[in-house]
Amino acid sequence: MEKRFGRAALALMLVLCALLPETYADPAACRRPSAGESILGPLATCFPSDPTVAGTGFEGVFEGGEIALQRAIRIVYKNREQHIALLFHASWCPFSKICRPNFNTMASLFPTIPHFAFEESMIRPSILARHGVHGFPTLFLLNSSMRVRYRGPRSISCLTDFYSDVTGVKPPGTDPSTSSKTITLLSLDGRHPGR
Repeated sequence: MEKRFGRAALALMLVLCALLPETYADPAACRRPSAGESILGPLATCFPSDPTVAGTGFEGVFEGGEIALQRAIRIVYKNREQHIALLFHASWCPFSKICRPNFNTMASLFPTIPHFAFEESMIRPSILARHGVHGFPTLFLLNSSMRVRYRGPRSISCLTDFYSDVTGVKPPGTDPSTSSKTITLLSLDGRHPGR
């Protein structure tokens, strides 16, 4: 009798082990979230059918709501070193009205950085709060390992300095060696060289 009970218990344990999900034994299931996941949320919130915009050559600002925000997050997850710019703004906010055109200019000055703009009425307040947006306008530069909020004047020159400091990318035409050569060449008797 005791032998039968032992066999039945063993059979029951084998059946239960077969029915348990494999994730309990999988070490990947216990992994720590990446910096991007802790900042932006889990990767599972991205739609696999959304095209990425990084490297498409599109110069401009992607506008939208929560789906556009998910596209931005997908860029960060897919391209670990890719920086993106996120602007959260409000139509009723006078500071947002000043900042929004400058954000468009930044998109043309830094075409390698995808730019996304989100109007506050297009995104639920809980999602805004999850991303640290408590006032407008709010500008972030981020990649998979960091998120930097801009706090400063909304002028193009200050924004350009911020972008360059965070990303290491310089806008075209700001290389000091070429700028000084151009100034020197233009200041020689008002003539173009070679003429």
